[in-house]
Amino acid sequence: MRIFKWEMLKILRDWKVRILLLALLIFLATFSSFYQNQNVSLPLENIREQYSQVENVYYATPEAHLETEVGQYVDELLAENQWLLGMQRYILNQRDGNTVEGMEELVGNYVEQGMQINENILTLHAVTDFESYDLLVQNLPSVEEAEAEMQFLTYLSENDVDIDWNPMSPSLVLFELINTVAGIFLFIVAAVMGADRFSLDQERNWSITQGIPLSWHFQWRMRTFINWMLIWIVSILGILISYFVSTTYADTGTLLYPVQLYGPTYVEHISVLSYAIVVTLLVMVLSYLIIKLSVGLSWVFRNIYLTIAIVVGVFFIPYIFTVLPAGNGMNPLLYLQIEPVLNGFWDPMFVNIPRMIVAFLLIFIIIEVLFFFIFKLIPTRTGKLERRKN
Repeated sequence: MRIFKWEMLKILRDWKVRILLLALLIFLATFSSFYQNQNVSLPLENIREQYSQVENVYYATPEAHLETEVGQYVDELLAENQWLLGMQRYILNQRDGNTVEGMEELVGNYVEQGMQINENILTLHAVTDFESYDLLVQNLPSVEEAEAEMQFLTYLSENDVDIDWNPMSPSLVLFELINTVAGIFLFIVAAVMGADRFSLDQERNWSITQGIPLSWHFQWRMRTFINWMLIWIVSILGILISYFVSTTYADTGTLLYPVQLYGPTYVEHISVLSYAIVVTLLVMVLSYLIIKLSVGLSWVFRNIYLTIAIVVGVFFIPYIFTVLPAGNGMNPLLYLQIEPVLNGFWDPMFVNIPRMIVAFLLIFIIIEVLFFFIFKLIPTRTGKLERRKN
């Protein structure tokens, strides 16, 4: 315990660590303010775009094609979608939830209308004998997009959640912040934090063990855990501050709002809160592995810049498999980035969260075995280390 406390204080006394942790806190805590200033696509604009696409079909389709029996059926479905999209646009303009209070019978319900629109889209995709079929499908959302939208609307209906007209609502800002933390940002912070944990002992010419014989393995694991703990104390605090700050900008939205998550054979919608918890836990595990690698490399190279470059370079390894065969979903290198797995960039049939957990375990074992031999085979350079004198 005394060694743990001393190592903690030694890390916190490093001015680079204090600056990094402060910068991390400021960035996360103010993320909502930066996000508020971004130009984002409003749901209302998406509705207008779909409305315009229906009009394009009408303008471009020869009138004779719409006068046939199949053409009249297509015309009815398009007309219904155009009317429903107009009602949805009105509801979103009122910013009052899934309907307009006092006008429920007149304007209807946004979710029910959306489900009918997407049922019509799926039906239109099946009308392959329509003479202008190619033109029709070019101006429609794809079957996959329509099915995903149906799942989204079903979630809203089953959980009694209103459509969020504001993409800058606290819940959606939190969703974007979690995705940001899960990207290269994590690698940079972890790499810098762990890059000189051993090399500083060389430079300052004293040992944190205070004369107590501790193995390199023990010191490596202890320093890894302390750096990991400090990063996540600050990160969780920053994320919470950011969320509560964002509530002062907008009072819409709920943590139960759905977002997509790709499973092995399906796409499901889970709440922003569930997504944030799942991704945060995965990022915590991956960040521990990154810091473990960074701290270990600082013992090998004793050069902070080389260590940072190597660890950050690890982030880009999965991109290699966009041009080379990745083997199968058990390739642990595919999981060095979390977000592509969650948004279905890789084939979800083979690359998914259950396999990600197994991959993290394999990476942990590989790092442990690698540094077991490194600590045994590479001669220790003491650099005339001596007990620190107070």
